[in-house]
Amino acid sequence: MTLTASSRQYTKGQRLGELSLVRYIREEFAGNSKGLLVGIGDDAAVVQVSAGEKKLLASTDTMCEGVHFDLSFATAYQVGFKLVSVNVSDIYAMGGVPAWFLLTTSFPSGTSDNFAREFLSGVKDALERYGAALIGGDVTSCNSGIVVTGIALGFADAPITRKGARPGDRIYVTGPLGDSACGLELLKKIMAPVAIEKGETLELPLPWLIMEPLLKRHLMPRVIKPANASAATSMMDISDGLSLDLKRLCEESGVGARIHKGRIPMSAEMLHAAEFIDKDPLRLSLCGGEDYEYLFTYAGEIPSAHYVGDVTDRGLVLIDKNGTPTDWMDCGYEHFQT
Repeated sequence: MTLTASSRQYTKGQRLGELSLVRYIREEFAGNSKGLLVGIGDDAAVVQVSAGEKKLLASTDTMCEGVHFDLSFATAYQVGFKLVSVNVSDIYAMGGVPAWFLLTTSFPSGTSDNFAREFLSGVKDALERYGAALIGGDVTSCNSGIVVTGIALGFADAPITRKGARPGDRIYVTGPLGDSACGLELLKKIMAPVAIEKGETLELPLPWLIMEPLLKRHLMPRVIKPANASAATSMMDISDGLSLDLKRLCEESGVGARIHKGRIPMSAEMLHAAEFIDKDPLRLSLCGGEDYEYLFTYAGEIPSAHYVGDVTDRGLVLIDKNGTPTDWMDCGYEHFQT
């Protein structure tokens, strides 16, 4: 299978400088943010927290080159956009709304000014999408490999944790699973950046209408706050695969789970592409991760979500199409284990 990008996006530009980068960030992200008293440029941001009965949420995620992204097939813009999305996803997973964002970048010496600006453009567009404001962070250099970290701050009326699932609850997911993992497998074959944010397409033996949503899901996930989140007894985002993330939720709640294979939602695009590249759709859905959909439990029916199974007293079991219990597919992404 040969897939080729129509063009490469980046060329070498002016060498990056710390002071010029900080100045650029300060100017580019200037603007009013509700509750911001002191913004970028001082030793710390100052925010006025007067949210009544709301609870302050804080979450952080780091992305390392070679672990979380590969510049052989990701653009700087996509890395920036994704960094914001994965942090906001954690706020949504607690039933919250993002308000502020802190950003730390560690770029190797010799990184181009062009690259940094494209990365920040992705960060800015994502923050605007989610209604959050950049209020500070840090700019450093490193010896090798880009490392970027985000801290998202937000509010929730009643935060939802992983601890509330009870036997008898139904288990739901908010959308199709396996798209991101399938998109990654396709990118490994393309091995070139695809600037989908600029309308770039590919010449492919597979229809672009099949490929595009899968590539977008992996490169630039757009997270959506789950509807009716306040009704959930427990919730978390699906970042490391349904199998591993459900196991974590069950451990926190002290329960087990029974999942029906046939109820796991899969997109038509993923099923088509998985067959083309000879990948098992069920394994992509259970093990792939980075879909940034939401896994939650609730005692009743929620038509707007996908019912995939039930909370039990103990153990994890997969149910096949004949209703027969099978061994749990114990998989997913764990750092230091691969």
